[in-house]
Amino acid sequence: MKKYLAAIGVLFVFLLFSGSFYLLRADEQAVVLRLGKVVASRTEPGLFFKLPFLDQLTRYTKKLIEYDADLVAVVTSDKKNLVFDTFAIFTISDPELFYRRVRTIASVQQRLDDAIYSAVRVVSGRLTLDELVKDKRQQAVEQSLAIAQAQGKEYGVYIHSLAYKRVFLPQDNEQAVYRSMQAERNRVAGQLRAEGQAEAITRRSLADRKEVEMIAEARRKAEEIKGQGDSTAQETLSKATSDAKELYLFIKTMDFYQEVLPGTPVLLRPGEGILRYLTGVQGK
Repeated sequence: MKKYLAAIGVLFVFLLFSGSFYLLRADEQAVVLRLGKVVASRTEPGLFFKLPFLDQLTRYTKKLIEYDADLVAVVTSDKKNLVFDTFAIFTISDPELFYRRVRTIASVQQRLDDAIYSAVRVVSGRLTLDELVKDKRQQAVEQSLAIAQAQGKEYGVYIHSLAYKRVFLPQDNEQAVYRSMQAERNRVAGQLRAEGQAEAITRRSLADRKEVEMIAEARRKAEEIKGQGDSTAQETLSKATSDAKELYLFIKTMDFYQEVLPGTPVLLRPGEGILRYLTGVQGK
C-alpha cells in the first residue's frame, strides 16, 4: 500500500512541476494569465516559471504578418473617384496591450481595416489624380503609413510597411475619366505644338536675317579687297610704266601680236605704228 501511495505522490509532484515551466522560442512571445487577468508579459526567449493550475499561457508570434486590406474608394481633391487596393506588413509589438485590446490576429486585422481606410482617405483626399498616380505617390504612401502606425500602436502592433498594390478607377466612370484625361492631354499637346511653331518661326527669322547680314558683310569685304587689289595693280602698273616705258610697251605689243593679230585684218602703213616691231620679218 505504501508503494502505491509513494508512486502516486511522485506522479503528483511530476505533474505539478511539469506544468510549472514553459519554454519560449526566439520567434515567440506570450502573456501569462491568472484567473483571466494578465500578470506577466514575456518577449524574450527562454525557460520561465508559472503557477500550475492557476496560470495560463497565451502565445503570440514575433514573425511578420501580412495583411491584405479591403478595397478603399476615395474622392481626390480634383473630384475624381479612385479605388485603392492596399496591403500592410505588421508585427505584434506589445503582447500585453494586444491581448487586452484585440486578443487575436483576426480581430486586429478588422481594426486595421478601419485604420488603413481612414489613413488612405485622409491622404488621398488632399491630392489630385495625377499626383496620386505619378507625382506624389510615394509621399502619399509614407503619409498613409504614418497615420496607420499611430492607430496601430493602440492595439499593440507595429506596421512596418504599407503599399498600394493597385490604384484604379471605378468601373462606372472609368471611360469618362479616360476621355477627360485624353482631352486634357490633347489640349496640352496642341498648346505645346503652337508654342513650338512660334519658336521655330522666330528662330528661322533670326537665322534668315543673320544670313543676309553675313552675306552683305562678306560682299562688302570682297569689294574692299577687290578695290585694294585694283589699286595695288594700278600702282604697280604705273610704276612699271614710268621705270621701263619702252619695255612695257614692247611686252604689251607682243601680247597683242599673240592674242589679237592672227586672223584679224589690219590696215596700216608698212613699218609704222603697231607693226613696227615686225620690220624685216618675211612672209608674215
